[in-house]
Amino acid sequence: MDSIDKLLAELKTEYTEPKTTPPPNNLTPVKLISPTTKSDVFIDNLLSEIQADLAENKTEYIPDKPTVPQNRLSPIQFVHAPDTKSDVIINNLLADVQADILAKDAAEALQKQEELTQEKIRQEKLQVKQKAALQKSAKQWLAKLDPLSSEGIWFEKFAEGYPNKLLAAIDYLQTNS
Repeated sequence: MDSIDKLLAELKTEYTEPKTTPPPNNLTPVKLISPTTKSDVFIDNLLSEIQADLAENKTEYIPDKPTVPQNRLSPIQFVHAPDTKSDVIINNLLADVQADILAKDAAEALQKQEELTQEKIRQEKLQVKQKAALQKSAKQWLAKLDPLSSEGIWFEKFAEGYPNKLLAAIDYLQTNS
């Protein structure tokens, strides 16, 4: 019976003695306020996504010095740091170089086009000269041709399919040369 009395006494003291509560820390509880603006909703959604990522260990945390404890908070490390002045300068230089390259390419393309045009004009002039020379030699050949010879009679029949004898002579001389 002593053991039962002891047990009852312990229970009595446990429930009758004032419970030791932690001393108040002068902190008032914060009441959660539902977001009222779009930016608050966005921040709350972003915060919940980050917490979910951390919970799932999707986001890798890379501390500055993992083995040495620090008394101050470490700075936030960005995966993609915001642009600095040097980055902006480099981006501007790259854009300038790219614009220069595009301008040079356009100038080269224009120069090639002009060269092709000049070559085409030169070829046309050469063809005109060749045609003039062929026309001159066809006239000389026609002047020497005896119409009563076998070659002259053959040529008369050949020239019937042409508008004039000069064109027939030019065609004849081109195929034979």
